[in-house]
Amino acid sequence: MVLSDASGLVLETHGNSDFLHKAQRYALSPGNLWGEHARGTNAIGTALALQQHCEVSGGEHYLSRNAGLFCSASPVFRPDGLVAGVLDLSTPAHAPRPDAAAIVRRAVCQIEHAWTTSAAGTQRWLLSLHADAALPGSDGELLFIVEDNVLLGANRLAMKEFALLPGHFGSTAISTLLPQIALTGGTTRTVACNQRHYTLRQTPPARRYPGRGIAAPQAVVDPQKAKALRVLNAGIALCVTGETGCGKEHLSRELHASSQWRTGPFVAINCAALPENLIESELFGYAPGAFTGASPRGYSGKLCEANGGVLFLDEIGDMPLTLQTRLLRVLQEKKVTPLGASTSRDVNFALICATHQDLVARVAAGAFREDLLYRIQEYQLRMPPLREWPDRDAFILRLWHDLGAAKRRLTLSEAVVSELASRPWPGNVRQLLSQLRVLMALADDGEHIGLADLPESTPAPAYSEELAIAEAQGNMSLAARKLGISRSTLYRRREKRQPV
Repeated sequence: MVLSDASGLVLETHGNSDFLHKAQRYALSPGNLWGEHARGTNAIGTALALQQHCEVSGGEHYLSRNAGLFCSASPVFRPDGLVAGVLDLSTPAHAPRPDAAAIVRRAVCQIEHAWTTSAAGTQRWLLSLHADAALPGSDGELLFIVEDNVLLGANRLAMKEFALLPGHFGSTAISTLLPQIALTGGTTRTVACNQRHYTLRQTPPARRYPGRGIAAPQAVVDPQKAKALRVLNAGIALCVTGETGCGKEHLSRELHASSQWRTGPFVAINCAALPENLIESELFGYAPGAFTGASPRGYSGKLCEANGGVLFLDEIGDMPLTLQTRLLRVLQEKKVTPLGASTSRDVNFALICATHQDLVARVAAGAFREDLLYRIQEYQLRMPPLREWPDRDAFILRLWHDLGAAKRRLTLSEAVVSELASRPWPGNVRQLLSQLRVLMALADDGEHIGLADLPESTPAPAYSEELAIAEAQGNMSLAARKLGISRSTLYRRREKRQPV
């Protein structure tokens, strides 16, 4: 059995040890890529391309070296309608399993049923439809996740039955699919849907959290986040990189909430927002009367406050060199000495740092300690800018719902969603969120928002090429991103400006 992510990258492989050893020749072990772009026709890659079950046997494989395999694979769908990955059963081509398709499909159905149920949790309505009144609760039922009468998710069986696409989630009222539904709680009855009769079961929320955002179902964890979580649980320092506004702190808070450190505090400090003379006392604390204006009770400092939890240092690249030395010592010794104190305090916390800067370039420029870089960047996770995200349309619709659009019966036209998804968003998610708030503030209740209602896009900052390069400390890739152009275009423009 082989499990891959949505790109075809193998994550886990389990099965007969002898065949697994032989399968190394076919690169079925974790870390190998089986997307069609990498290996041509194959069950994993073709199932992803078709978004449906696929079997490829022997010479049907594009690469002749894979002709010794028989593979049966099905995509696994997340509750928000997106493909999470593929489950594949592979055997020697001379001994294919006639029941392979049934095994894989049943396993995928069970995964999607459990995933949808856990994504609903105890905070949202879970509606269950089953064609057999005697079998409620089985993996063959159609599941819907509902909050405030808005459809937030479903399992694949429900998506197929009601022709649901990712864009429907977060923007569709459940009453449009099931007009006879009234969320009253705990009822089981027969209803007619799509010219068929089903047993309906309604599971009400155990508690409510008004206004809680759901950028994605709780159970959705992509492979990069899963790796970062394992790193954080092991106490290894994590560095999250990415452009301003792309959600580095939001991701860090999500990781903290899912980690073994979740019972401890999440202590955040922005190294670029505090004056240099205050960063030291904020981080390390101070003894009573350590300096003029100090509190007579002293201050423990952020490092001590983070004990047992997660310390989040935003814009770590802007930390002064003198403090970098002290921070490195704390990370190595796990002891903090407040300003003016003669004794140290033991601390134990997980460290997440974030930056939009190229720290390697900062080291080369003498602005960042190389030994500290290795200590805080034991594992790096890059947050892509919004313009590189897949399925931006669905993300925009989910944000729109999170802002309360359903309660005001506000809807976005397809043209508006497409226009917003196509914009470059130099300010990333933060800028998009601000634009959606403006749209909502200007709209009347019940309004369907079209292109005419969309304000003009805010122009990107008018960086000069030289200023952008200076701000990026000579990093041409970062300077090009600031300017909203490709690196090759930046080089070409500079060459034209050179004196002959």
